Amino acid sequence: MNSVHRWSARSLSDNLDQPIEGQLCATVWPTRSLTSSSRWFDELYLWTEGFQPSPRERSRIQLLGLKRACALLEREEAEQVAVTLSFGTVERFTDRIDAELQRHELVAHRLVLLLRGAIDTVASRYRLRAFADHLRSRQIPVGLRVTSPRLTMELKTFDLLAPDFAKVLAPASPHVDAWNNLALEARVVGVPEQWLIVAGLETSAQVELATQAGFGFGQGNAIRPPQPLPANIAAGREGSAQGKDGSSPTHDSEPSVAVE
Repeated sequence: MNSVHRWSARSLSDNLDQPIEGQLCATVWPTRSLTSSSRWFDELYLWTEGFQPSPRERSRIQLLGLKRACALLEREEAEQVAVTLSFGTVERFTDRIDAELQRHELVAHRLVLLLRGAIDTVASRYRLRAFADHLRSRQIPVGLRVTSPRLTMELKTFDLLAPDFAKVLAPASPHVDAWNNLALEARVVGVPEQWLIVAGLETSAQVELATQAGFGFGQGNAIRPPQPLPANIAAGREGSAQGKDGSSPTHDSEPSVAVE
Protein backbone atom coordinates (compact mmCIF):
# COMPACT_ATOMS: atom_id res chain seq x y z
CA MET A 1 0.00 0.00 0.00
CA ASN A 2 1.36 3.38 -0.99
CA SER A 3 1.38 5.73 1.98
CA VAL A 4 2.16 9.01 0.22
CA HIS A 5 -0.20 11.50 -1.41
CA ARG A 6 1.25 14.08 -3.77
CA TRP A 7 -0.19 17.40 -4.94
CA SER A 8 1.02 19.86 -7.51
CA ALA A 9 2.51 22.81 -5.62
CA ARG A 10 1.79 25.35 -8.39
CA SER A 11 -0.91 27.20 -6.45
CA LEU A 12 1.38 27.72 -3.45
CA SER A 13 3.88 29.87 -5.36
CA ASP A 14 4.74 33.38 -4.18
CA ASN A 15 4.94 34.45 -7.82
CA LEU A 16 2.00 33.20 -9.90
CA ASP A 17 3.85 34.23 -13.07
CA GLN A 18 6.49 31.66 -12.15
CA PRO A 19 4.53 28.75 -10.66
CA ILE A 20 6.35 26.10 -8.66
CA GLU A 21 7.33 23.02 -10.64
CA GLY A 22 7.33 20.61 -7.74
CA GLN A 23 5.11 18.60 -5.45
CA LEU A 24 3.75 18.74 -1.93
CA CYS A 25 3.69 15.33 -0.25
CA ALA A 26 1.82 14.06 2.78
CA THR A 27 1.67 10.94 4.91
CA VAL A 28 0.40 10.08 8.39
CA TRP A 29 2.73 8.76 11.09
CA PRO A 30 1.07 6.92 13.99
CA THR A 31 2.52 7.83 17.40
CA ARG A 32 2.34 4.93 19.82
CA SER A 33 3.29 4.19 23.39
CA LEU A 34 6.51 2.23 23.85
CA THR A 35 5.14 0.50 26.95
CA SER A 36 1.64 -0.46 25.81
CA SER A 37 -0.47 -0.87 22.68
CA SER A 38 -2.11 2.54 23.08
CA ARG A 39 -2.01 5.09 20.28
CA TRP A 40 -1.63 8.76 21.14
CA PHE A 41 -2.05 10.71 17.90
CA ASP A 42 -1.56 10.50 14.16
CA GLU A 43 0.90 13.08 12.86
CA LEU A 44 0.15 14.64 9.49
CA TYR A 45 3.65 14.92 8.04
CA LEU A 46 4.28 17.19 5.04
CA TRP A 47 7.30 17.68 2.82
CA THR A 48 8.17 19.00 -0.62
CA GLU A 49 9.83 17.41 -3.61
CA GLY A 50 11.42 19.25 -6.49
CA PHE A 51 11.64 22.69 -4.91
CA GLN A 52 12.79 24.62 -1.85
CA PRO A 53 9.85 26.63 -0.46
CA SER A 54 10.30 30.24 0.58
CA PRO A 55 9.40 31.08 4.20
CA ARG A 56 5.99 32.36 3.12
CA GLU A 57 5.34 29.30 0.93
CA ARG A 58 6.36 27.09 3.84
CA SER A 59 3.82 28.87 6.03
CA ARG A 60 1.08 28.34 3.44
CA ILE A 61 1.90 24.63 3.40
CA GLN A 62 1.73 24.43 7.18
CA LEU A 63 -1.63 26.22 7.19
CA LEU A 64 -2.86 23.72 4.62
CA GLY A 65 -1.70 20.96 6.97
CA LEU A 66 -3.71 22.49 9.81
CA LYS A 67 -6.78 22.66 7.58
CA ARG A 68 -6.37 19.03 6.53
CA ALA A 69 -5.87 17.96 10.17
CA CYS A 70 -9.13 19.62 11.16
CA ALA A 71 -10.87 17.87 8.26
CA LEU A 72 -9.56 14.50 9.48
CA LEU A 73 -11.14 15.17 12.86
CA GLU A 74 -14.40 16.57 11.48
CA ARG A 75 -14.91 13.46 9.36
CA GLU A 76 -13.90 11.11 12.19
CA GLU A 77 -10.94 9.74 10.22
CA ALA A 78 -8.75 9.97 13.34
CA GLU A 79 -9.14 10.33 17.09
CA GLN A 80 -6.33 12.88 17.50
CA VAL A 81 -4.12 14.57 14.89
CA ALA A 82 -0.84 16.46 15.21
CA VAL A 83 0.62 19.07 12.86
CA THR A 84 3.75 21.21 12.99
CA LEU A 85 3.85 25.01 12.86
CA SER A 86 7.07 26.96 12.71
CA PHE A 87 7.65 30.04 14.86
CA GLY A 88 7.62 32.12 11.67
CA THR A 89 4.21 30.81 10.68
CA VAL A 90 2.84 31.60 14.13
CA GLU A 91 4.20 35.15 13.96
CA ARG A 92 2.90 35.82 10.45
CA PHE A 93 -0.47 34.09 10.63
CA THR A 94 -1.66 33.99 14.25
CA ASP A 95 -5.08 35.36 13.28
CA ARG A 96 -5.55 32.82 10.49
CA ILE A 97 -4.55 29.96 12.78
CA ASP A 98 -7.00 31.12 15.43
CA ALA A 99 -9.76 31.53 12.84
CA GLU A 100 -9.19 27.95 11.66
CA LEU A 101 -9.44 26.70 15.24
CA GLN A 102 -12.67 28.65 15.74
CA ARG A 103 -14.17 27.20 12.56
CA HIS A 104 -13.55 23.72 13.98
CA GLU A 105 -14.30 24.52 17.60
CA LEU A 106 -16.05 21.21 18.25
CA VAL A 107 -12.97 19.15 17.36
CA ALA A 108 -10.09 21.59 17.93
CA HIS A 109 -9.37 20.09 21.36
CA ARG A 110 -8.40 16.85 19.58
CA LEU A 111 -5.56 18.60 17.77
CA VAL A 112 -1.94 18.42 18.92
CA LEU A 113 0.40 21.20 17.79
CA LEU A 114 4.14 20.83 17.48
CA LEU A 115 6.08 24.09 17.39
CA ARG A 116 9.58 24.43 16.04
CA GLY A 117 12.09 27.10 15.11
CA ALA A 118 15.06 29.19 16.21
CA ILE A 119 14.09 31.21 19.26
CA ASP A 120 16.76 33.84 18.57
CA THR A 121 15.02 34.82 15.31
CA VAL A 122 11.61 35.40 16.91
CA ALA A 123 10.53 39.05 16.93
CA SER A 124 8.42 38.73 20.08
CA ARG A 125 9.12 35.81 22.38
CA TYR A 126 6.25 36.75 24.66
CA ARG A 127 3.79 36.69 21.78
CA LEU A 128 4.95 33.15 21.02
CA ARG A 129 4.46 32.14 24.65
CA ALA A 130 1.02 33.77 24.63
CA PHE A 131 0.13 31.70 21.56
CA ALA A 132 1.20 28.49 23.32
CA ASP A 133 -0.83 29.43 26.39
CA HIS A 134 -3.83 30.21 24.18
CA LEU A 135 -3.62 26.73 22.65
CA ARG A 136 -3.51 25.15 26.07
CA SER A 137 -6.57 27.18 27.12
CA ARG A 138 -8.33 25.43 24.23
CA GLN A 139 -7.15 22.08 25.61
CA ILE A 140 -4.72 21.65 22.71
CA PRO A 141 -1.43 20.01 23.81
CA VAL A 142 1.67 21.94 22.78
CA GLY A 143 4.88 20.13 21.90
CA LEU A 144 8.34 21.20 20.78
CA ARG A 145 9.98 19.62 17.74
CA VAL A 146 13.67 19.58 18.63
CA THR A 147 16.00 20.05 15.67
CA SER A 148 19.31 20.63 17.49
CA PRO A 149 21.70 17.72 18.08
CA ARG A 150 21.08 18.00 21.83
CA LEU A 151 17.99 19.00 23.79
CA THR A 152 19.97 21.33 26.06
CA MET A 153 20.93 23.43 23.03
CA GLU A 154 17.28 24.54 22.95
CA LEU A 155 17.03 25.17 26.69
CA LYS A 156 15.87 28.78 26.15
CA THR A 157 13.03 27.55 23.98
CA PHE A 158 11.96 24.99 26.56
CA ASP A 159 12.05 27.66 29.27
CA LEU A 160 9.92 30.03 27.19
CA LEU A 161 7.28 27.64 25.88
CA ALA A 162 7.13 25.10 28.73
CA PRO A 163 5.95 22.45 26.24
CA ASP A 164 3.78 19.55 27.35
CA PHE A 165 6.01 17.13 25.45
CA ALA A 166 8.89 17.08 22.96
CA LYS A 167 9.74 15.17 19.81
CA VAL A 168 13.30 14.21 18.91
CA LEU A 169 15.00 12.12 16.26
CA ALA A 170 16.36 8.79 17.43
CA PRO A 171 20.10 8.88 18.27
CA ALA A 172 22.29 7.51 15.50
CA SER A 173 24.45 5.64 18.01
CA PRO A 174 23.59 2.00 18.85
CA HIS A 175 25.18 2.41 22.29
CA VAL A 176 22.88 2.55 25.29
CA ASP A 177 24.78 5.53 26.77
CA ALA A 178 23.62 7.80 23.93
CA TRP A 179 19.98 6.95 24.64
CA ASN A 180 20.37 7.30 28.41
CA ASN A 181 22.05 10.69 27.93
CA LEU A 182 19.06 11.81 25.87
CA ALA A 183 16.75 10.81 28.72
CA LEU A 184 18.90 12.79 31.18
CA GLU A 185 18.79 15.86 28.94
CA ALA A 186 15.01 15.58 28.77
CA ARG A 187 14.84 15.91 32.53
CA VAL A 188 17.20 18.90 32.45
CA VAL A 189 14.97 20.81 30.02
CA GLY A 190 11.89 20.00 32.06
CA VAL A 191 10.25 17.27 29.97
CA PRO A 192 10.13 13.88 31.70
CA GLU A 193 11.33 11.13 29.38
CA GLN A 194 7.83 9.61 29.56
CA TRP A 195 6.64 12.61 27.51
CA LEU A 196 9.37 12.36 24.90
CA ILE A 197 8.52 11.10 21.41
CA VAL A 198 11.41 9.41 19.63
CA ALA A 199 10.96 9.57 15.85
CA GLY A 200 12.77 7.59 13.19
CA LEU A 201 12.67 4.21 14.96
CA GLU A 202 13.46 1.90 12.07
CA THR A 203 14.70 -1.27 13.82
CA SER A 204 13.61 -3.42 16.73
CA ALA A 205 16.99 -2.74 18.36
CA GLN A 206 16.22 0.99 18.39
CA VAL A 207 12.81 0.35 19.90
CA GLU A 208 14.43 -1.73 22.63
CA LEU A 209 16.97 1.01 23.40
CA ALA A 210 14.25 3.66 23.53
CA THR A 211 12.14 1.52 25.85
CA GLN A 212 15.07 0.78 28.16
CA ALA A 213 15.87 4.50 28.37
CA GLY A 214 12.32 5.15 29.56
CA PHE A 215 10.95 7.09 26.59
CA GLY A 216 7.19 7.20 26.46
CA PHE A 217 6.33 7.24 22.76
CA GLY A 218 7.78 6.34 19.38
CA GLN A 219 7.33 6.87 15.66
CA GLY A 220 8.85 5.01 12.75
CA ASN A 221 8.55 1.92 10.61
CA ALA A 222 9.56 -0.28 13.54
CA ILE A 223 6.57 1.07 15.51
CA ARG A 224 4.05 1.24 12.69
CA PRO A 225 4.53 2.17 9.03
CA PRO A 226 3.11 5.47 7.78
CA GLN A 227 -0.52 5.49 6.69
CA PRO A 228 -2.04 7.14 3.61
CA LEU A 229 -4.03 10.33 3.94
CA PRO A 230 -7.69 9.39 3.26
CA ALA A 231 -8.61 10.27 -0.32
CA ASN A 232 -11.61 12.37 0.71
CA ILE A 233 -9.31 14.49 2.89
CA ALA A 234 -6.45 14.69 0.40
CA ALA A 235 -8.65 16.08 -2.36
CA GLY A 236 -9.23 19.82 -2.15
CA ARG A 237 -9.05 23.16 -3.92
CA GLU A 238 -5.31 23.39 -3.23
CA GLY A 239 -4.61 20.59 -5.68
CA SER A 240 -5.63 17.14 -6.82
CA ALA A 241 -4.19 14.33 -4.76
CA GLN A 242 -2.66 11.42 -6.54
CA GLY A 243 -0.98 8.37 -5.09
CA LYS A 244 2.25 7.22 -6.70
CA ASP A 245 4.15 4.02 -6.07
CA GLY A 246 7.20 4.44 -3.90
CA SER A 247 8.86 3.27 -0.74
CA SER A 248 7.64 4.35 2.67
CA PRO A 249 9.19 7.63 3.79
CA THR A 250 11.45 7.80 6.81
CA HIS A 251 12.01 10.67 9.20
CA ASP A 252 15.66 11.14 8.40
CA SER A 253 16.31 10.04 4.83
CA GLU A 254 13.97 12.01 2.60
CA PRO A 255 15.69 13.56 -0.45
CA SER A 256 13.38 16.52 -0.04
CA VAL A 257 12.38 19.38 2.24
CA ALA A 258 10.38 18.61 5.38
CA VAL A 259 7.73 21.28 6.00
CA GLU A 260 8.11 21.53 9.76
